[in-house]
Amino acid sequence: MRFERTPRREGYIVTPRKVAAFERKKVAQRAALPLFAEATAATQIGADEEMQRRIANTERHRQDRRNQIAKGWRDVRARFYALPAHVRAPIAAKWARWTGPANSSMLLYIIQTIAADLTAEPGDFPQISAEQRHAETKRLNDLALLANPWARCDRVLSPGVMLWLSPFFEPTEDVPAPRMYLDTNLGLHGRLHDAVAQYADFGHNTDPTGEHRTGSFQIDATAFRFAISYQRPKTAEPSRVPWSTDLTRRVLWIGLADEQEL
Repeated sequence: MRFERTPRREGYIVTPRKVAAFERKKVAQRAALPLFAEATAATQIGADEEMQRRIANTERHRQDRRNQIAKGWRDVRARFYALPAHVRAPIAAKWARWTGPANSSMLLYIIQTIAADLTAEPGDFPQISAEQRHAETKRLNDLALLANPWARCDRVLSPGVMLWLSPFFEPTEDVPAPRMYLDTNLGLHGRLHDAVAQYADFGHNTDPTGEHRTGSFQIDATAFRFAISYQRPKTAEPSRVPWSTDLTRRVLWIGLADEQEL
């Protein structure tokens, strides 16, 4: 697979000007606190030691960046090869024609753009066992409950929840319903988030599917419930491959206990 090589940057170069600047810095530090000049001098290091420290730091930062770039490529390649063959084919064709930057971010963009328009069935993933699919689906649902962006989940609050979040809202002709963040209470938002998040990876989650898709909870005297649905990235059509975030968009609906899901 084509990729853009990362050039090796030049290491830290020691020059007489850098050494002189460091020595002037030491003098300035001692002059800034004349009563503690001796104590300050005792903590200062020599120019040779400082230059070696800078060389080592530069090399470490350079290698850390290269490791980060390499990890990005490994993650995106694994994501690409985890897709079914009929989804990989148009992605590979577009990547071969791609004239922009050949880095992992661009490949991820192409994967998400093309996969959003395609569908897949569970049988298209023979390399993933049923147990692995279930475990990954549950993991992504837990991330959705925690509002983690990696789950690619949209949150939908029911009208009843919006009113609960807006205890001081008074409807008018121009604003008949409370508006998110403009009329809602930030503290109540936090309580609602915490109540939903507690279901992530908790044993008391009684969803019969075992996927942590549904649950009910109570805040003070108000009963709530939530439900996660799996949809295609661009439409409301159901997705049958919830373990793939490239082919599935999650929708977390939160409502009062007596409200119907949209």
